[in-house]
Parts: sequence; structure tokens; C-alpha cells
Amino acid sequence: MKKRSFLLLILILSFFVSNTTFSQSPTNLDKAVLYTKEKAFYLVLHSEGWGIGYRKGKHLAFNKTQLFEGEIVDMSHPKETKTENPYFGDAHTFVYGQLNSVYIIRGGTGFKKMLNDKPYWGGVQLSYIYFGGVSLGLARPKYLYIINQVPYSNEFFLTLERYDPNKHFLDDNIYGGGPLFKGFESLKPYPGLYGKFGFNFEFGEYDEKIRAIEVGTIFDYYFAKIPMMAANKYPNYFLTFYINIQFGKRYNLY
Repeated sequence: MKKRSFLLLILILSFFVSNTTFSQSPTNLDKAVLYTKEKAFYLVLHSEGWGIGYRKGKHLAFNKTQLFEGEIVDMSHPKETKTENPYFGDAHTFVYGQLNSVYIIRGGTGFKKMLNDKPYWGGVQLSYIYFGGVSLGLARPKYLYIINQVPYSNEFFLTLERYDPNKHFLDDNIYGGGPLFKGFESLKPYPGLYGKFGFNFEFGEYDEKIRAIEVGTIFDYYFAKIPMMAANKYPNYFLTFYINIQFGKRYNLY
């Protein structure tokens, strides 16, 4: 359901902006050749999480740019649902059944091809992009505070333990979620590859400033399955839809 809503948002935005751009003229293509380099930071929201990224590129022609990108995002499982122990109101929430939190680091190269330029008074420039490269999944084990009863008494104490679906149960001994950063010392890597395709909508009047929104889809494939949720199939690929907001500039080295 979440992916369908996200895809619908992308389609509506693409239709609205593309209709606006193709109705504008004349363009300012004569200015595009003045800048040979560009760089931009971006914030990304995708159908299973969010993240940040950075791109740097060089202009091969007035309408074609080669880009290099690096980004890091978190990746949630569709079955994740936060819950809490109903008997302890001060306990941290947690995702029952979650074996690992997953983060993805991507690094790749690609191209941006302009479909139409901005009018000379400003407006929207439409381009399409495609990328390919390496994708590294990082699995961080989840830790929980577990209730332990003192033998022959009504007293109990808490221990911090890595979640084990064979030992820890929602209505039995789970007190709450563990510390926010616990488990980073035990990150396990999962190497893979990724591909990306999308449409880039750049706004504004000045070519040297980059203010853009991009929408598209990303496919990550891993050579081994990543354990995410107990009692669910472990995935070795993700197909996500994304929207990002970019801020950057174009420039020359001289």
C-alpha cells in the first residue's frame, strides 16, 4: 500500500511538471555551455525509508552531463510495526520480530540527459537520469531489554540482549527496545549492485544554482539474503521509488 501511494505521487508530480515545462519557450540553451562542472547535495525520501546523498559531475555537451554519486539510506521491511510492552509505559518502543536494521551505501556513475531547457526568464528544466554502481547493505543487530525474574521472588532485573526469536517473546520477557546506537559495532556487510532511473525537474532562473526535485526508481541486488524480520523470507533485492530534493551549483575550474 505504501509503495502504491508513493508511485502515485511520483506519477502525478511527473505529469504536472512535464506539462508545465513543454509549454514554455524560448529557452536559454546558449548559457548552458558556460559551466563545465556541477555538484549538489540532496535529501531523499523513498518508499521504505530516507537518506542523504552527494553528486558531482562534468558537462559533456550542453544537454548531457556525466555524474558520480554517493548516498546512504535506511531500508525498512514492509512488515515492520512498532509496538511496546503494555505493562511498562516508560519502556522504549521496538519492532517485534526485527532481527536487523538495514542501511544501504550506494556509489555509482551515470548520466543526465536534458529533454528541454529552462526559458530565459526561469522555469522548469526537465531531464532524465540513469545510474549504475555498487550497493553495500549493512545489517545492524537489534538489541532489546529483557526481563529476568529473581528466583523465588517477585523481583526482576533487566539485561540487554541481542534479539533471538527463539528466546524473546512479546507477552513474556521483552521489556522494550535497546539503546539507539547499540549494534553498530557488529555491522555485517552484504555487497551488491544497484541501478537507478528517474526524471529530474530543475527550477529557478540562474544556471549556476541547482534547485531540483527528482523522482524515480532504484533496484538493489545483493549476492546473499539479508536477515531482516523473523518468520519472513529474507530478501536479497529491493525495488523502491524515491523523490529527492537537490541543492548545488555549477561552476568552472578557472
